[in-house]
Amino acid sequence: MPLRPSTAACAALFALALTGCAGLVPDSDIDVISYQSGERWLNASFYLVEHPFSDDGSRRAKARADQLCSGSQRIAVQSERSCSLEKCTTQYVCLKPEDAKAAGR
Repeated sequence: MPLRPSTAACAALFALALTGCAGLVPDSDIDVISYQSGERWLNASFYLVEHPFSDDGSRRAKARADQLCSGSQRIAVQSERSCSLEKCTTQYVCLKPEDAKAAGR
């Protein structure tokens, strides 16, 4: 009777294979949290984007925020940013083009 690999061994092998491919998925190192303002007068979406501390990471985070805001025909404007030696957290607000222009963006 042939031996069958145990389920645990198969699961471990599958997890190891996924870990090796993690860097191959575009923007897999960028996390986005979205939220709305609780203020009635401020009808805007906010996005908190965590990304690698690099020029490329910043560029990709901005591109992701632009993509998210463009769905509502708005512009992503960076409002806050903080970084460690490895990661940055950048907050973007989606503004109407005329509001972004009035704010000097």
